[in-house]
Amino acid sequence: MSSSEPRNQDSPKELNPRNQVSAYARIDGAKLGVLWIISFALFVGNFHYPICGILWTATMVYTPFYVAILTKRYADEVCGGKIGYFQAYLHSMLTVFHASLILAIVQWAYFQYLDHGFIIEQYLSVLNDKEFTESFSRMGYSKDLITQMSEQLRKMRPIDIAIQLLWSNMVAGLVMSLTTALYASVTRRIK
Repeated sequence: MSSSEPRNQDSPKELNPRNQVSAYARIDGAKLGVLWIISFALFVGNFHYPICGILWTATMVYTPFYVAILTKRYADEVCGGKIGYFQAYLHSMLTVFHASLILAIVQWAYFQYLDHGFIIEQYLSVLNDKEFTESFSRMGYSKDLITQMSEQLRKMRPIDIAIQLLWSNMVAGLVMSLTTALYASVTRRIK
């Protein structure tokens, strides 16, 4: 087929689920990214309104279930309900990857333009709290270590924070995808 010929949208290549996994994962990643942005806003709001902390925890607990639902929906819509573990893992992993990128951009913008060091100062106040310092020393950590941690937190730029959170989300997503893929690939056999 030459590049000037129009592509037949009903061709087997177009309907191959392996070719569709990335496209669906981008869309599902955007959906998950919106959930995570709301979750991040609730996390920030937790410092001002304690009810936000409960809602933030609820969104974090809901995340693996939501990814499992998205992966199962992908299996039903694209694969006719029949999906292997690897393909389900790939979809779940790519969904989390795309959501992590979206969230990292939003977090960078927040820390760059809105935060002005607020969250870091909240963590520093906890690190320098007398009760926390005492419990840390009972665990065998020195006061110098707490001072070093405080200095490292103060040195972090918004991009550093965003990248650190990006990697944390991606690693958590890799682990979470192990179970969400299992759910999507096993439930097809139960029907």
